[in-house]
Amino acid sequence: MTCTDLILQIKDEIDEADSIEDVLLRISKLLMENLGIYIALEHTDKLISPKGKISDKKFSIPIQTTYFSFIFTAESRDKVLEEEEIKFLKILALEIKGYLEKEDTKILRDLTFSFISKRTINELFEETLKELENLIPYTSANVGILEGDTLQYLSFLGYEKYNSDNFMRSFKMNREEFYTLDIVLQSKEPLLIEDTDKCPFWISIPETSWIKSHLMIPIPFNNEISGIISFDSDKAYAFSQEDIEKVSPILPILSVSLENARLYESLNKELEEKTNIQRKLQSSLYQVIKITSDIIELKDSYTSEHQKKVAKISVAIGREMNLPQERLTFITLCALLHDIGKIAIPSEIINKPSSLTPLEKQIMNTHSEIGYNLLKKINVLKEIAPVIYQHHERLDGSGYPLGLKDGEILPEAKIIAVADVVEAMTSHRPYRPALPLDTAIKEITEKEGTSYDPLVVEAFLEALRKGRVRL
Repeated sequence: MTCTDLILQIKDEIDEADSIEDVLLRISKLLMENLGIYIALEHTDKLISPKGKISDKKFSIPIQTTYFSFIFTAESRDKVLEEEEIKFLKILALEIKGYLEKEDTKILRDLTFSFISKRTINELFEETLKELENLIPYTSANVGILEGDTLQYLSFLGYEKYNSDNFMRSFKMNREEFYTLDIVLQSKEPLLIEDTDKCPFWISIPETSWIKSHLMIPIPFNNEISGIISFDSDKAYAFSQEDIEKVSPILPILSVSLENARLYESLNKELEEKTNIQRKLQSSLYQVIKITSDIIELKDSYTSEHQKKVAKISVAIGREMNLPQERLTFITLCALLHDIGKIAIPSEIINKPSSLTPLEKQIMNTHSEIGYNLLKKINVLKEIAPVIYQHHERLDGSGYPLGLKDGEILPEAKIIAVADVVEAMTSHRPYRPALPLDTAIKEITEKEGTSYDPLVVEAFLEALRKGRVRL
């Protein structure tokens, strides 16, 4: 088997693998059988310079992604590694790195779902510290929100080891007293103190005298700092720039989740104040939708306006299909919330003035699942959640996130799918001007029966002919 054939087979094996250990097992077997080469992956906490060829029979190279760091080593037991085999091993290392980059994406996706599902700030911060413990080896950590010039700690972990937990419950960090906080607030950048004993502005107090290295990372929101994550270690030089890089991709998700939790707590408090249960249930539905619309408006005015237009188009389609008023009302509510999941997508992706990268597309495509997970937890909105989940599904199974087919997709989701694509194509976006209406009509008619429901497409065209849809 040639190296080219072997690479193609390895690609197939990697695609079927369910863990990095499984990847290594599958590749090792193929290399031993075909080339007599043994490979290994050694985990390392630090990025090292590429070694390349170590000896005539051994080759080593580092593989580094955001959340993984390995040393890839290949060794021939009985012969010298040829130049073609070394080139092959470099390609193989890139394939393994590609797999790990996909795992990075999964980690970010799981963190997004985990964070956005938390209703309160305390729940969110507790989950944040637990998740970050898997990424950064800290002795203790805390998360706090900024109230003026004071940092109020709301969640902390690990301080009980040094009997400092009671102290942390009442401790507040003031900007005037603690220069570390002042530095972070001024620079809006992380602060890394590798050795507190050698830091001239580190303030040592009895309750935290055991802290030997410290890392502060601000949580940004709208160019301001809404909170700070801090990590402590009882060993000097425990943290590095690599730890900052691990946390950085999470910050936009955490920032949005924090604002969502604040808004949820505000909304929940407002709902609890209502005394009439029946009136509360009825009115809360529209309050949630209104507040949700306001949230989206603050983050992305296009999405807010887009949802309103999609609702009008969807109702026009529903009327042409002779749906009863109750169904039309339900479709209106679904359409007004169909993109709510985008509140968890970083603004840099939503408003990017150029095409999205494959990773950014994957993150963007999580919005329907995020929206579903948000709404299913709210009693008055849980019936809407499945429609939100399915509005990007297509009849032939080519949609996302579940790849559902015709009979599995809800009728309301089929209606919103057509209204959504027509409105999106005919509206101005940061990365392109509005497309002609004829282009949108060509899209839905050419894919009628494969992507879009024929009854829905015909109903839209009839509503357009009657002047019931204005674009």
